[in-house]
Amino acid sequence: MESISPVYARFVLRAALAENIPVQTLLKGTSLTREEIETAGAIAMNDFLQVLKNGRLLLGNDKLGLEVIGRNSNMITMGPIGVAAAIAPTLREGLRVLENHTRLHISYIRMVLVSGLQGISVRFELLQQTGDVERFHIESAAMLIQHYVETVIGRRLENALYYFAIPRPDYADEYAKWLHSPVKFDCNETGVELPGEILDLASPYYDAQMWQDTTLDLARRIKALEGQEESPYSQYVDTLMRANEPPLPDLVSVAKQLHMSERTLNRRLQGEGTSFRKIRGEVLANWARRYLLETEDTVEAIAATLGYQDAANFRRAFRKVEACSPAEFRRKAS
Repeated sequence: MESISPVYARFVLRAALAENIPVQTLLKGTSLTREEIETAGAIAMNDFLQVLKNGRLLLGNDKLGLEVIGRNSNMITMGPIGVAAAIAPTLREGLRVLENHTRLHISYIRMVLVSGLQGISVRFELLQQTGDVERFHIESAAMLIQHYVETVIGRRLENALYYFAIPRPDYADEYAKWLHSPVKFDCNETGVELPGEILDLASPYYDAQMWQDTTLDLARRIKALEGQEESPYSQYVDTLMRANEPPLPDLVSVAKQLHMSERTLNRRLQGEGTSFRKIRGEVLANWARRYLLETEDTVEAIAATLGYQDAANFRRAFRKVEACSPAEFRRKAS
C-alpha cells in the first residue's frame, strides 16, 4: 500500500484541535488514530487523502490549502531533502535537488523545471487522481516553493507568477494574502515562473561539504534504480539540461556531478538507448527554436549564445533537425 509522510496530516490535526473539532470527526473513514498521526513515520495515502477531505469539510476550502497546509510548508517539512536544497550553492541547484527528489521518491506529485528566456518555470504535475482535494496539493506546493525562494534570497518574492490549472475558486481573494506575486487561474498547467536574476545568486546557506555529500547520495540513489526504473540516467541528464540556459553543461561537468567518468556515464546512457550528445542536442534544438521565434537576435548571435564555435556549425546542426536553415525557419514562422 502506498504511503506518505504524515507531516501535512499533522498540520490538519493541529488546526482541527484549535477549532475544537473532535479528533474522531477529522479521522472519520480512516484507519488512523491521533497517536499514529503524531508519531508514525508514514501513513497510507488513502488515509491521508481522507483526512484532507474531512479537513476541507470541517475547516473550509479557504483555509485548508493556503492557511493550514501552505502556511506551514517549509524546507523542514521535506526532511533531509529540504536541508539538501537549502545548502545548495544556488537557488537553481536547490530546485534541481527538489525536482530529482519528486521524480525518485514521490509517486503522487512531480516537480518539473523548464528554463526559458526570462527565467525558469517550476511546474507541478499530479500523477494520480486526488479528487476534490487536488487544489490543496498544488496550493501547498506553490507556497512551499515561495518559502524556499524567499529563504534563499532574503526578501519577499514579488516578481514571480503563479499559474493554476483550476477554475478560479470562490476564495480567490485569499491567494493575495498568502502568495506574494500575481496569480492566474484556468491555465493549462500549474506552477510558478521564477525570474532569471535570482536563480544563480549565491545562497547564504551553502555548505560545500554537505553539498558534496548530497550529490554523492543522489548518485547512489540513481545507481540503485538501474534495472528497477526506466532510464534513470537519461532522466537525470534531461532534467539537468532543461534546468539551465545555454551554454548547456558538457559531458565532463555532468559526469563529475554524478561522481563517475565520462565513459561510464556514456555507457549508462547507451544502455538506456540514448546518448549524452542526443539529449543535449534535443535541448539545444528547443533553445534554437525559442531564440529564433521569440527574439530578434541574429543567427550569429544565437549560435554564440548556444555555445557553437561558429555560425556554420549551428546552421548545419539546425538543418539536421528542421530540414531548413535557421533563417528559413524564422521566415516560415513569421
